[in-house]
Amino acid sequence: MGEIVVVTGADGPVGRRVVGLALDEPGVDRVVAVGRDLGDHPAGSRRGGEVEMVAAPFALDDPRLAALVRGATRLLHLGARRGLDLDGTGGADVDLLGTRALLSTLAQVGQVRAVVVLSSALVYGARSTNPVPLTEASPVRPNPSIPAAVERAQLEGMVRAWSDQRGASCAMVRPAVVVGPENGRWLARSPWSTAGLQVSGADAPVQFLHVDDLASAVVTVCRAGADGPVNAAPDGWLTVDQVKALKGPAPRLRVPRALAVRLTRIGARLGLANDDPATVLAASEPWVVANDRLRGLGWAPEQTNEEAYVDADRGGPWARLTPRHRQQIALGGMGVVLLGGLGVGAWLLRRRLRRGR
Repeated sequence: MGEIVVVTGADGPVGRRVVGLALDEPGVDRVVAVGRDLGDHPAGSRRGGEVEMVAAPFALDDPRLAALVRGATRLLHLGARRGLDLDGTGGADVDLLGTRALLSTLAQVGQVRAVVVLSSALVYGARSTNPVPLTEASPVRPNPSIPAAVERAQLEGMVRAWSDQRGASCAMVRPAVVVGPENGRWLARSPWSTAGLQVSGADAPVQFLHVDDLASAVVTVCRAGADGPVNAAPDGWLTVDQVKALKGPAPRLRVPRALAVRLTRIGARLGLANDDPATVLAASEPWVVANDRLRGLGWAPEQTNEEAYVDADRGGPWARLTPRHRQQIALGGMGVVLLGGLGVGAWLLRRRLRRGR
């Protein structure tokens, strides 16, 4: 009897790639792909001799899953997540309640011996005191101001405890900032693009892991039966100046961190920005990781930090605009920022006057 692998989040950018790779793994008889939108899954319905993919377009807590995951021997828990923000700072929510329901189902009908959880290197925390790079021996201390990092730490703890109770291995894959063609728009508006609103004085290094390399890392960790945390990142990292060189000419506004967070929050509320204020905090402090353990399992990145960034950003829309359009957009953006700054300034002034009464 071969392996039965359950892949959650199979309708996401990482999951779609992982399903295809898992189907090609020797010894795998069946892959159960769990996700809400699997209608056009590129892996198809079958691949190779006796290998079969079973599509399960359900939520993690759907009772219909029990019949499909019966006898499962491996769990690759990549979701469920919403959106294409692959870095782990926001927009790609962890379904903790659904995870608990899925684990309960697997405990009743599965024979899981190995679990791989997709987490984030942000569980180490984004802090100025972090060593560069962080290793798997570093403590888990997510920033309370970055809710998604806190959720991923909770996810790790939940699945780790479940695996320990059943004597199964549990590997937590902790990637750096994940980029790819699917989330180029997100990257362009994120602080890691070094364009737009920036925190003055912030010079934290950054790593860009291509989504293809993350998918191969997940499968490598599963194949090796690894246990415990495994960092996922390309070799080395980029400085702010190196990212700016990749980005090319772009409008930039540098303000203190507190003001940057307020302006991002105001922009999101007014519908003028789509980014999460947590990304401002995450991008302003270092959390780059070493990949020695993952390389020791036989994995090697296909793309460098620079190549991954360029594949996602491709110079950005700014580089393709005429000088006149650049000027118009920059002036409009500056107007929005100035209005937001005036609003914050007025609020601070009123607050100071109230205290003086």
